[in-house]
Amino acid sequence: MTNLGSDPGTEPRWPATWARALLPSAILACVEEAPLHGYAIGQALGARGFGVPRGGSLYPALARLEESGAIAAEWVPGPSGPARRQYTLTRAGRDQLARDRTALEALTAALDAAPPGSHRTAVMAEGATDDL
Repeated sequence: MTNLGSDPGTEPRWPATWARALLPSAILACVEEAPLHGYAIGQALGARGFGVPRGGSLYPALARLEESGAIAAEWVPGPSGPARRQYTLTRAGRDQLARDRTALEALTAALDAAPPGSHRTAVMAEGATDDL
């Protein structure tokens, strides 16, 4: 999902499977404040710790979000070159992002919920992970 390189933000801070699974939500969060073009979204994802995705990951995700109505795209003139597609969060996208954030908060709470001494902690201490 990421480009190789030495620039900060090119590699995700979390496992690649998490970054891939949360890519649509992360894109919505990137365009929440202002419309962005694809390259700027990639840079914003890198700055947020998701790594800078390759075009083969980013642009299909943008297309799916546009198809679902979560974002809208329009061609805008480039500052010194050809027009670029600029992506804007729609009302449906704001609603989706709010639902995603709520679900992630619930997931985090569920992960934090098992107190020390619980069955899960005892199973992990014994090394028997197939019961989980």
